[in-house]
Amino acid sequence: MRELGPALDLHPREIEDVLQQTANASLAPQRTKLERFPHSHLLYLYRSELGSDGTLRLIDSPVIVTRESMISIQRDEPIEADSIIARLERNPILLEQGVPALLWGLLDLVVDSHLDALDALSDAVDDMEDELFDTAPTRRDAGPLETQMRAFATRKALVQLRRAVQPMREVVSGLMRHEEGDRPNIDPEMQPYFQDVYDHVLRVNDSVEGLRDLITTIYETRLALNDHSLNTVTRQLAAWAAIIAVPTAVTGFYGQNIPYPGFARPVGFWASTIIWVGVSAILYVAFKRRRWL
Repeated sequence: MRELGPALDLHPREIEDVLQQTANASLAPQRTKLERFPHSHLLYLYRSELGSDGTLRLIDSPVIVTRESMISIQRDEPIEADSIIARLERNPILLEQGVPALLWGLLDLVVDSHLDALDALSDAVDDMEDELFDTAPTRRDAGPLETQMRAFATRKALVQLRRAVQPMREVVSGLMRHEEGDRPNIDPEMQPYFQDVYDHVLRVNDSVEGLRDLITTIYETRLALNDHSLNTVTRQLAAWAAIIAVPTAVTGFYGQNIPYPGFARPVGFWASTIIWVGVSAILYVAFKRRRWL
């Protein structure tokens, strides 16, 4: 790039931007952006890839666009040219547009990767939503820590996706609102295609915000259900403690070492039995009507 830049009259700043990397692989070297230079544009884009464990990988794909060329800088996972060529072949009229058509194909590829990741995250959120009120044994056996970790991983992936996708609105709209002498010069025939990419970007942004709100609602609902379950168990324990306290009190009274009505006679035994059984039954019916048991 340092040798190619002067040959294409590229600005030193954009060369430094595309070569910049971070020591921490989890941090993005640049934000998603569009920068204008005298003879070219720099688009710093990210492709999304959702792993089987729910973690999201953002693959940086910076692009330098001039009037005559488009330079895509690839590092870890190169973009397959066939995927862009297939998009252009489905629209043969685009082949006459040159560099803007290549740029549209790349943007469409990037946004499609965001849509694929979004669909997978949406399915994960739907599963978490179904688990809230699912009483199947396989759902009940799942530990609360595992459920919380999956929810945290999904929310983290949504935050990462939002950081990469939200600035895409300004990137695409900035390309569509070019000024006189701007590079690349997007022909009016290309405007509907870039508008389609812009609509997809808006859809991704709106869906990400909606999923984030839904995860927050799921989390709050899960807390409310846990509180309700705890209150139910507490009421049941209190009801059974009250029922058990009755025979304990009655047998304790009749176990005194002083004479009382029915002392040392069968009638005393039957009286105490009838008392604690009757009172316990009354309490059980009362708690059952109030749905404490």
